[in-house]
Amino acid sequence: MGEHGPLPVDTGRGLSLWYRGRSIYSRHDPSAAPVKAALAAVDSAGTLYLVPSPCLCHGLGELAGRMKEGSAILCVETDQELMALAVEASRDLRSAHPGLALIRSDDLRAAVDWARGMGSFRRVELVRLSGGYDLDRPFYDALLSALVAEVALGLRNRVTLVRMGRLWARNLVRNLGSLPWEDAVRPLPDNSAVAVCGAGPSLDAALPFLLRNAGRLHVMACDTACGPLAAAGVPVDSIVCLEGQVYNLADFLPMEGRRARLCVDLSAHPSSFRALSGPKLLLASAWDDSGLHGRLAAAGLPILGVPPLGSVGVLALHLARVLHGGPILFAGLDFGFEPGRTHCSGSPVELAEARRESRLYRRDGRWAATFRPGVRTLAGGALCDPALSMYAGLAAEELERAGSGGRVTVDLRTGARHPLPAAAAGFTAAERILAGCPAADRPARAEPGAPGEAAEWRRRAESFLEAEARVMGELRGALRDGCDRDRLSGLVARADWSFSHFPDPERVRALKLDALRRLAAEAGYWEGLLSARREPGSP
Repeated sequence: MGEHGPLPVDTGRGLSLWYRGRSIYSRHDPSAAPVKAALAAVDSAGTLYLVPSPCLCHGLGELAGRMKEGSAILCVETDQELMALAVEASRDLRSAHPGLALIRSDDLRAAVDWARGMGSFRRVELVRLSGGYDLDRPFYDALLSALVAEVALGLRNRVTLVRMGRLWARNLVRNLGSLPWEDAVRPLPDNSAVAVCGAGPSLDAALPFLLRNAGRLHVMACDTACGPLAAAGVPVDSIVCLEGQVYNLADFLPMEGRRARLCVDLSAHPSSFRALSGPKLLLASAWDDSGLHGRLAAAGLPILGVPPLGSVGVLALHLARVLHGGPILFAGLDFGFEPGRTHCSGSPVELAEARRESRLYRRDGRWAATFRPGVRTLAGGALCDPALSMYAGLAAEELERAGSGGRVTVDLRTGARHPLPAAAAGFTAAERILAGCPAADRPARAEPGAPGEAAEWRRRAESFLEAEARVMGELRGALRDGCDRDRLSGLVARADWSFSHFPDPERVRALKLDALRRLAAEAGYWEGLLSARREPGSP
């Protein structure tokens, strides 16, 4: 080590370290405090231990020896010279403990991405094993906060998958078996400006602007927003639908036969495909990490893969970014609300409350949302809850990606709303932006299949379903009659999507008897559903 580099110091009771004018460990007993910290750390399963600046790795062996099932250790160093010490000091430990990782990074997102690749965790624990933590404390604290948020998001996603995963998979199977493939279209990107419209209260003020400038805008509506837009006379070019349940079917009633391109996820309720006439852009969001989505993408079908965004508003922003090259304007994507009012006028929620209103009932449902657990007040006075905050974060990422590519993003929202990274512009300023944009094509541009191609798409869809049914049949037979462990493991891995909604899918992969019994019933259900054939348009 050089004059200005880290200097190991022999204390007689182990090595300490002198760096940047300070002692990184005790000068009397260097390993005592790190070992104490390691032994004091929680030893629950599914824990991600964050070890900032491990330096000489005192205490790291003790921490690694206490790891329970599903736990891992992420050691992060921001200093290159300290990293060299840690690499050498941890070499044997990293070989003995596959769940221990050491990275050098001062990039918050890269470090979080690395942690994401280490597995799914239930909690994050900061374990300080050296004074190196204080050399870059702001970064390590920010990383801890980011990892805690990532784990919380993962847990929410896991709960959502347990509740909804089976329904999404069932919808996908039924939709592939009954789609009117003649309506399926390929996306044809263009350079038109696009207005993404949600059903938040801020849509009310934007309706006159949208009506005046409809000729220069591709109006993309979230499902719940298409009714208020149609009632105001705004021509709707695209409607985005992601809802797996039947409850939003009323959203489409105000369209009254008007044609619009339906951008609909294959996990949406089958009735969504029949609710509107016109072209259909098929989407496939990967709601889990199973192999089903990759096989579907390789099936040769006109399906656009999209990330699992969870919110129809965020999905609409994503489609606006990837399908249109012009400015992105948005209104009604509030991700926040004022007390007692969560949706715009004319939305199904508002209409349902108005129909129920009487001398004794005064729209209690909207006020109930105002006081539900987890609601907090944002800086601008808007109310928000954890789910809305999460979706606002995803929306911000989409807008940042659009902005980094040189796209103009314009925030048309007024009133209570969650802040988003876009230029807040009045309607007059937004009209000046649109003045230089080409006229929007109407109807929405889409490339239909060639003559006879719909029949080929139907054949490919049936072939895809038949292949999945065969796997389920083989799996059910193997579970009933028995087979060698390697073949069973292969079949379970191929059928991973059928149990991804289990609360404990890891037990299925580990071939635990109780989990395999549940899987046998599940395989029988999916084999029957996959083998069923329906005429186009049937429920």
